[in-house]
Amino acid sequence: MKPILIEYGQEFELPVDPQAPQERIDVFLHQQFPSYTRSFFHRAIEDGYVKVNEKVVVKSGHKIKPGDDIYIMFPKKREITANMVKDAHIPVKIAFKHSHFIIIEKPAGLLAHPTTSTSKEISLSDWLIHNIDDIAHVGSVDRPGIIHRLDKLTSGLMIIPRTNYAYAQFGEMFRNRTINKTYYAIVKGHPPKKGTIDLLIGRHPVERNRMTTYKTEQEAKTKSRHAITHYEVEQYFEDEALVRITLETGRTHQIRVHFAAIDHPIIGDPVYGKLTHLIDRQALHAAELSFDFDGKKFEIKSELPEDIQKLITQFKPIEHM
Repeated sequence: MKPILIEYGQEFELPVDPQAPQERIDVFLHQQFPSYTRSFFHRAIEDGYVKVNEKVVVKSGHKIKPGDDIYIMFPKKREITANMVKDAHIPVKIAFKHSHFIIIEKPAGLLAHPTTSTSKEISLSDWLIHNIDDIAHVGSVDRPGIIHRLDKLTSGLMIIPRTNYAYAQFGEMFRNRTINKTYYAIVKGHPPKKGTIDLLIGRHPVERNRMTTYKTEQEAKTKSRHAITHYEVEQYFEDEALVRITLETGRTHQIRVHFAAIDHPIIGDPVYGKLTHLIDRQALHAAELSFDFDGKKFEIKSELPEDIQKLITQFKPIEHM
């Protein structure tokens, strides 16, 4: 089934049922237009496209009440042409093809999808629309083909559903945590040979573009989510380590914020670590995926990209003391 496409610039007035419970306005709007993501409505709200009782609201957590009158004007569509995507010379590689999905290798520096309705920055979603047949009708209207994400400065493997059947199947797998993901990172210092980081992750109370960790929900005093990261050191260097990482959960910035929390930030991380002349992004790569699809097991691997391999050659290997 194709997602319902709203005409951009179209306006809607939505009365809230007098018997309805209080709920967040972004949740309410997503329920009314399920073909669009909650993130789409976050952006629409922040950009001033939503009113409650004729008053503009700018917080997606705004609680609406029974009997409220909601007004939304859908932002105008981003105009990204095939030539614009071609001219961007995006080095996306297709690692594996299946009739229902593909596995791509996302290069560092590429957004998974647009972050604003007016952004002119070419994203992976734009590349997919102009390179994969019929992908525009798969999944959410505002980010077709995107079922999970990698941070802009993280490279590696991503699953791209080619059909809405696959989109539903992979969505269920991600919710049930039955997709195994393995990452490699180079971190500062010498963490123990093996370890598990079990810390809650929530939005930073002051710097809203950052996440932070909490030991308990009482300490967090705000919305936070359980997060578990397992790792094993593959190689120690003089003041760095190459680590292999597997995740039990998939929270925003999980690997980056977890390793920063144990004082071993990822080399080159501009948010949770320090910039370095040795590499122009965080040294983090999504290297392996494994999952079952329609009764068949799939395992896909990706080599470390050239910039991380070059980074490794600049360090002197040692035996851990």
